[in-house]
Amino acid sequence: MKRTSRISSALTAMLLLAASLTACGETAKTPVETDGGTAADTAAVTEAVTEAAVVYEPDNLPEDLDFGGVTTHIFGWDGSGNDEFYVEEQNGDIVNDALFARNRTVEERLNLELTFTLAPGAYNDRSAWVKLVTQATMAGDGSNDIVAGYSMSGATLANNRLIVDLMDLDYINFEKPWWPESLIKEATCGDKLYFCSGDISTNMIYMLYATYFNKTMAQNFDIEIDSLYQMVRDGSWTLDKLIELSEGIYIDLNGDGQKNVEDQYGYTTHSVWSDAFFFASGLRTTAVGADGLPVLSEEFGGEKTQTLLQKLLDVFYTKNDMYFGVDNNQLIRDQFLQNRALFLTTEIYFATNHLRDSDVEYGILPMPKYDEAQDGYYTVSSFPYTLYGIPVDAKDPAMSAAILECMASESYRTVSPALFEVALKVKYAGDNDASEMYDIIRGSNVFDIGRIFNDSVNGKTYSLFRSCLMDNKAAWISTYEKNYKSLNKQFEKVIENLIEEQ
Repeated sequence: MKRTSRISSALTAMLLLAASLTACGETAKTPVETDGGTAADTAAVTEAVTEAAVVYEPDNLPEDLDFGGVTTHIFGWDGSGNDEFYVEEQNGDIVNDALFARNRTVEERLNLELTFTLAPGAYNDRSAWVKLVTQATMAGDGSNDIVAGYSMSGATLANNRLIVDLMDLDYINFEKPWWPESLIKEATCGDKLYFCSGDISTNMIYMLYATYFNKTMAQNFDIEIDSLYQMVRDGSWTLDKLIELSEGIYIDLNGDGQKNVEDQYGYTTHSVWSDAFFFASGLRTTAVGADGLPVLSEEFGGEKTQTLLQKLLDVFYTKNDMYFGVDNNQLIRDQFLQNRALFLTTEIYFATNHLRDSDVEYGILPMPKYDEAQDGYYTVSSFPYTLYGIPVDAKDPAMSAAILECMASESYRTVSPALFEVALKVKYAGDNDASEMYDIIRGSNVFDIGRIFNDSVNGKTYSLFRSCLMDNKAAWISTYEKNYKSLNKQFEKVIENLIEEQ
């Protein structure tokens, strides 16, 4: 397996002048053991991989599929802070080694060589990343076999008709479990589907929203740990219960008489993470219209959204116990890490990237339901997960499809067990109940086509609700009605682009 170095932000500007992108790389180094993991870690991932080969479902790719040793190129994005596409060598870390093994297995099964180029592509760099892909694709030289971008960017490529309809290709089987049914169903329009994700993207797991709780603080305030888990099991873990448990915990630690990030709270979150409340309440921005195509949901601009908004504004702005920050998001995480917040909503990679090196005793819960009548728990992934597509100028779209299917299925059997079953549910779990909670969280992940294509509708499918929270603006219905006409027109144009014949 070869790879290319990540493209720096400075190089990105230079590369925009190029007519195409090419992959050149260095041979992966010989696997070595380093301080990145222990013998127990290596044994854990080996056990997970071995079990996966027996227990988990295989793919249907032909056993004699052979692409003759061709060099292939995947253009991905950089900026999530989590490995997804490749690692340079084995180092004993369970997820690192699973990714390394996955890519080697794909190369061996398909008889080809994988090369990767990653360019800055997170939120602030997404336009530059899309421009790089656009220029490479318009050059028409087939330099990219697969493009894999930050979710907003992948959707933009589809809207700009730069990637192919995956439903037209052999080898990909979207009925397999490594392609989430909820995403495939939500993103398919008029029997066309332009991007995919799932087990192929580690960030699909890392970026799931959840609610952490600080066990030490819970015990100090006479909250029984087992009762929190039991509420989840019996369906009574609701927004009202979260609000109730957060009461009476606020302390003005810095003594300035102001509610700010330096104080102690019952609950804290960042404005960016507040989207989770909308979807956790069973709300969606879109619904299926009479013709079977997505339309804006009446519920999006309705009374339930208004009630949710008003309840959140009340606790965030008129009371002290819950904090809604627009500060640097690390300051919000520090509240939890420094035992100044009982509850925190953020992504689950908080456990692997932050809590693993802390002394905090913690547990994890799904996002609370809107009320007990709600039929289940729901969550979403924050935006830094990856959508994979095949450029319209790919030299062999069927081969690209085979690579996607093979990478996804191998990830399902090896990478996801290493990350989810071993790292999250065992190695970094706060207690034995965490395993059950993680299953509920991952199993409740939902997708929303309005959220996926938010860049194509000026961000209004997520920014309207978030902005009302940030601005302490309670007039949701009038805000929605003011924006409805332009939003609906833009969304209809997106759907037209997706179903139009290329």
